[in-house]
Amino acid sequence: MAVAERRASVGWVRVVMAALLAVAVLVPMATVAAWASAENSDGRARIESERRGVAYLRPLTRLLDTLAAGQSAAVRGEQVDNPSIESALAAVELVELRHGAELNSRSRWPTLRDSIKELVQRPGSPGLEAYQRWGQAVDLTVALIRRVGDTSRLIVDSEVDSSYLVDAGLVRLPEIVQAAGQLADLGHMTPGLRAEDPRAAILRDRIATNAGAVAAGLSNVADASRSGQVGSALLSPLDQFGAATDQLAPSVAVATMPPLPDNLTAASVGVRDSSQRLGQTIWAELDRLLVARLDDLADRRLQILVVVVVGLLVAVGAAVALLILTRRQRPPRRRSPAHAAPDDPDESGRPATLGASLSATFGNDPPGQHSVLPGGGLYGGPGTDPAVTAVVGTGIGGSGRSPAGAR
Repeated sequence: MAVAERRASVGWVRVVMAALLAVAVLVPMATVAAWASAENSDGRARIESERRGVAYLRPLTRLLDTLAAGQSAAVRGEQVDNPSIESALAAVELVELRHGAELNSRSRWPTLRDSIKELVQRPGSPGLEAYQRWGQAVDLTVALIRRVGDTSRLIVDSEVDSSYLVDAGLVRLPEIVQAAGQLADLGHMTPGLRAEDPRAAILRDRIATNAGAVAAGLSNVADASRSGQVGSALLSPLDQFGAATDQLAPSVAVATMPPLPDNLTAASVGVRDSSQRLGQTIWAELDRLLVARLDDLADRRLQILVVVVVGLLVAVGAAVALLILTRRQRPPRRRSPAHAAPDDPDESGRPATLGASLSATFGNDPPGQHSVLPGGGLYGGPGTDPAVTAVVGTGIGGSGRSPAGAR
């Protein structure tokens, strides 16, 4: 009983050791895998939010361009391009229904939409009234652009390449479009406007400062980005943008601004159109960068899964190896004399004979003396039964003689 309990105890010890080894391998690996998986999930959520922002800003910045054009037309008393405004409005309405809840724009968009619809129906009298009414809609649009940049977390993107794109598309270009339209409207409402006019100087400085920041930032995108295609896609729109802004407000540092261009309206339209082309290119390239990051995160997620599977296999293999090793090192089991086989050697080293086995069973009492059998009967010794005598004699002497003959 004690031997069986000891063997069971040894078996349990081996199992516990194998389990502890598996836990020692799995726990650190599972901790690292869980942390990496959480980081991966957070990264995916952040990038998906930024992509929603890009999807919203594409039509919203286009709407800003059409509003700036509508403002200039209304100020000059010309026909406003209502179909373009309504088309841009419908595009923003579509992304608002899709992403407005996540981007927290539901409280601002209805106000802007209603004001634009009212302007389409009643653009206002040419001059100052149209300038003020359309200017309010433009201001609301710029504010919504900033709001979407905040809620989508685009404004806090820490990657170098995307941060340049976000700064240009989210901050700089809307400022330039707004200032260029206001400068053209100011020139129409103020005949003979000169470059020394403080209002014109402020607007031209805004255009020049932001245009310089756009050129400096986007020129670094190709160096910061892992894909050289991003920089090459921006080159042509950036060159057109630079030429247009230099004509209206040179971005090169000068002591005094040069005179205003002769055709101020045409120069402002050139800046607005080139800004729109550059802005749409920026959003397309930024979305491509975000998709590439999602692909990288998917690859990392697959690597995490592979590491977890390999760790599990290593832990199981180590536990099995430990069990096999301890089983091989276990000492051989020794049988007790009570369970010895009949042909086991006796103390003298010779095989036990049948007679010795019978003697061990029935005893060595002389003939005539009775022994108690295991079943309760009496046995008078080997001499009382000729058959038994013959068997015992055969076992003792190895011949067919009886014990008396042997004497």
